[in-house]
Order: sequence, then structure tokens, then C-alpha cells
Amino acid sequence: MKIFVLTLALAPLLASEAIPSRKADPISRAVFAPIIDGRLNDTCWKQAKPIPVVYPHGGTGKTTGPVPMKAWMTWDTHYLYLAYEVNDTDLVALGTGRKTGPPKNRRSQSVEYAPEKNLDLAEFFISLGSNQFFWEIHHNAANHLNTLWIEIPTPAKLAKINQPSYRHVTFHRKHYLPDSGTYTLQKAVSLKSKAGALISTINQPGDRDLGYYGELRIPWTGLLSQQTPKQAVTKLNGMKLSLLAVNLNGNNGQAFYHSSGSDIPKLMYHFSVNKWPAYRFVD
Repeated sequence: MKIFVLTLALAPLLASEAIPSRKADPISRAVFAPIIDGRLNDTCWKQAKPIPVVYPHGGTGKTTGPVPMKAWMTWDTHYLYLAYEVNDTDLVALGTGRKTGPPKNRRSQSVEYAPEKNLDLAEFFISLGSNQFFWEIHHNAANHLNTLWIEIPTPAKLAKINQPSYRHVTFHRKHYLPDSGTYTLQKAVSLKSKAGALISTINQPGDRDLGYYGELRIPWTGLLSQQTPKQAVTKLNGMKLSLLAVNLNGNNGQAFYHSSGSDIPKLMYHFSVNKWPAYRFVD
């Protein structure tokens, strides 16, 4: 896949209609890059403001306790960093048996949805200025990863669709998040320890787990590889993006979604980009 470097100072980043402006929370630059080991003991994570993933899908304004998932975000010149903590008493992480990604950094894929098996999944939806094109990332407790480039109909076409659904989403599965030379995507997880130094387990329903931690390191050039116009990156400080953190959790016997968006309508998350939380990167 050919990689394009873009200008982040231009807006909108895409030729399609841009997302309406929302209040953007500041995300501080990492003074020291985190070690991607799934442990979340780096200084940048201790200093970052947590993003609570507490809003049940379709339950506008409601929250759930205990918190199913918390996420954190930081950045530097080369990478966007994501970290998260999942609370779960029965971890279920399923792989497809397939891999995707560049030849030197192949990534085992996760099953995306299996409600009958109470699948657990951490998801991140990331838009850099468009309400039509964006990334959808899946990561699980077995360190499986999906990076999907998403396309939905234009706002004008969506307005004519009575009930937007799965069939109105185009998953460009071959457009995985690429690496950029020596700047490579990395991922890691660590399972939470239990009393007596026991470790939480995956796909073992007979025990009681605590959950797990995950970390992702995403090259900016890879994140921007599908965008237009194709020009040079000039500035990250002050750039905005929309990010929705999501947790699919079968903790209570039925797989259910929670997100970091407080006012997300009862549709697939893909159709509410203009309601995803907004963030601004600051030095």
C-alpha cells in the first residue's frame, strides 16, 4: 500500500463534508514515549486524563458502574498512543485465524462480533475531520487487532435512508493501518492479576477474571494514509480529531456495548460521527 503524508494544518482533511465543530478536550504531548508492553505504568499514562467508557448503547445520558472500560490518549511527533483498562470477570477473546498488515508486521485478526459467545472487545473509532471516512480499530485480550477503513454514505444520502444499518457501511478491509518505514504499529496486552498472584485467563468460563490492560502505538503517517489531499505534514500541535472509545463486554451473560459518548443515538456508532467526543493535541 502506498503511504501518503498529509498536511494537518488544512481543514477539512477530506474532500467530503466535515464534522461540525464540537468542544475539544486537550490531549497533552508525551514527554517520554510509553513502552508498549500493556502495563500502563509509564509517566504519560499517569498524567493523562482518563476517558470513561460508561454510556450504554442506546441509553442516552445514563452511565454504568463499575466502569466497564477506561481509556487514555497521548501523542508525539511520530505516533498516536492509546491505552485502556477493561474490567471483566469472564474474558472471551476470539481470533479468526487470519493475519493482516504489512509483510514485516503481520497482525492476528480478532473476531468482530459473536454475541452468542459473549465476546469481549475494545474498539476505537477515529476520524480526522470527516463524517464519511474514518478508522475502526478492534483489540482484544489475546492481542488480536483489526484496523478497518470505513466509508458510509454522504450526509445527503443518509438523510434519505429511513433506517441506516450494517449494509450501509463499507468496510475497506484491505486498507489496513500501514507502517511508515521505521515507524511501526505496535500492540500489547497484559492480563490483570488476581489474589494469590493468579492471572486472569482467556476463554475459561469456569474461573473469575478481573480484566486486562491494552496499549496501541499508531504511526501518524499510517493513520493518515487514506486521507486527502496528499500533502506534507506540517503541524500536529493544535490538530483536532474525533475519537469514540467502545467496549463490547459479555460480563453479565450477554454481550453489550458501552461507549465514551454521552449522547450517541441507538444506531451503529458509524452513523453518529458528529456526536463522537472531540480532542485537540497540545504541547
